[in-house]
Amino acid sequence: MNKRWLLPILLALLLLAAGCQSYTASQGKDAIQLSASEGSLPVTKYSTIEAERQAILDAELARQQLEEEQKKAQQEEQERELAARQAMEAEQKRLLEEQQLQQSRQQAWDEAQATIASLGEKTTLLERSNKDLKTRLDATLQALSAIEGEQGSTSGQLAAALQQLEELTQAKADLQARLDAALEALAATKEEATSTGEQLIIALQELDDLTQAYENLTYHANELEGLLTEQQIIKGELEDLLAQTEADFLAKESALQSQHATLVESLESTIQSLGEEMGILKVQLEEKTSTLEEKIRLEQERDAEAKRLAQLKQQELAQKEALERQLEEEERLRQAALEQLYRQIPPLDKLTFPRIYTTDKPTALLTDQSQLHAMLLPLDDKPWSDKGMAVQVKNSISDLSHPVIFLTGHMQNVIDVVREVGMHAVLVEGGAIITSLPIISSSAHGASVQFSEKKTLRLALAYLPEYKVLSTFASGGDWQAVQKSVTQARQESLKAIIAEGSVTEPTLLAASLFEPSHQDWNTFSPIAYRQVDYLWPLSTLLEDEQFYDVYRATHFSSATDAGNTLLKKDFKERIDYMFSRKMLPLASSMLTIGGESVADADGIARYGLVTSFLVP
Repeated sequence: MNKRWLLPILLALLLLAAGCQSYTASQGKDAIQLSASEGSLPVTKYSTIEAERQAILDAELARQQLEEEQKKAQQEEQERELAARQAMEAEQKRLLEEQQLQQSRQQAWDEAQATIASLGEKTTLLERSNKDLKTRLDATLQALSAIEGEQGSTSGQLAAALQQLEELTQAKADLQARLDAALEALAATKEEATSTGEQLIIALQELDDLTQAYENLTYHANELEGLLTEQQIIKGELEDLLAQTEADFLAKESALQSQHATLVESLESTIQSLGEEMGILKVQLEEKTSTLEEKIRLEQERDAEAKRLAQLKQQELAQKEALERQLEEEERLRQAALEQLYRQIPPLDKLTFPRIYTTDKPTALLTDQSQLHAMLLPLDDKPWSDKGMAVQVKNSISDLSHPVIFLTGHMQNVIDVVREVGMHAVLVEGGAIITSLPIISSSAHGASVQFSEKKTLRLALAYLPEYKVLSTFASGGDWQAVQKSVTQARQESLKAIIAEGSVTEPTLLAASLFEPSHQDWNTFSPIAYRQVDYLWPLSTLLEDEQFYDVYRATHFSSATDAGNTLLKKDFKERIDYMFSRKMLPLASSMLTIGGESVADADGIARYGLVTSFLVP
């Protein structure tokens, strides 16, 4: 088996040695050849620079080729070293295996020799035992013969002797069997030892052959080492040659660079002179063409400006048209919304009370601890001639977001303001109640609303116009008699309004009574015509019905805080009120109502009232 491996290994080593080439320094020098220039060209600055550049490129190419050849030689050398190293490792491995095999065979031979020696000793012992048994048997037979010759022996002694003889005979037979078995084992051991010796002889012969092959491999390995040494020498020569080539290349490159710098300076001076000449020519050309260019530029600017103005005009027209369309659409939508809202309120001759007016604005509840803010806006009791009066009224309260607004006055004026405000409302006799609170129910003079989740309250409105008493008072007539004549009917109307609600329910009553309050007329009033202790009936009735006069309850006195809502020259009185029952008044103040607070043709100006309450 080992001889079969030896022959391929030797062939591989011979092929490897034959494939190695001797590469000398002279061959390396011959491989580096600079390309010669072909033909002769006219010498110019450009051709000189191009020749220098070509020389640099050729030198660089030669250097790269030399580096590639050097790398290739190094790679081949590394491959050969690797192959030789692998062959040596394989041979060492094979020799190690053969050495281990020889050791195992030597050990088997030693064990066989020890076994043979042991068997020889056992054979000697068996032979000695056989001789002893034979001697004892002969002695026994002789003793038996002597016993038979004696006359005085007994039959018992003879039987004992015969028994002993049989035992000895059996022992001899057993010993003979054991001796035969030992001899057979010895013969088998001798045969095995003989076979092992023959194998050992064959192994020793193979070992000699392997030793001879190892010597041959060692010889070839030495040759490979010589080749590697020669390769190292060649490598050193190539490195020296490369260093010399690089030095020559650097020297040539330095010379070429100096020549190139000289040529560049010359070219730069030439370019500079040409640039100066071109500058002079350019100035002359610009002087001659400036007039023409100016004309062309002005024409282009005029055309561009005309186009820009035309585009701006078109854009303005388009924007104007889009804006007009947008305004038309918004106006159309507004008119549609107004028309829809207008449909909720029929003409005055067909209007019945109460009338619910709804919009798209949401309602909202207050908390139990919230204050209730409300206002009263007494409007003119005649239809407005100025259609913009409703807008003025709305704008005057636009900064106030009170959840309850009372309107009194002519119903057409009230409807106009309701539509302008755009909140939910209930139209009642004599006015309207505008509110952002959810409306629970309504009646001819009021409505019940949900103040919070747990609280409700009633909002009522009383509009009782009466002109005879005040006109008689102004003319100096018997106004008290006139007052008495109209009081009963007015009290009945006010009682009917109060009766729509419950005594236990928190109630807020906005009233335009067209008569002063009895709390403002007394002998201590600073106004002369009020210095009469006169109980005006309607305010007295409301006080008897447990209603608070909110303005008077939240101010010190009529002398310091008059709170007049009607002004006509020297006549200034409170004829519009806010009354509360089961509600605690917190504050109140006067309010300007747009154009209503400006004196009209009759010299009359009206003012509103703003109040705050705590709902228990």
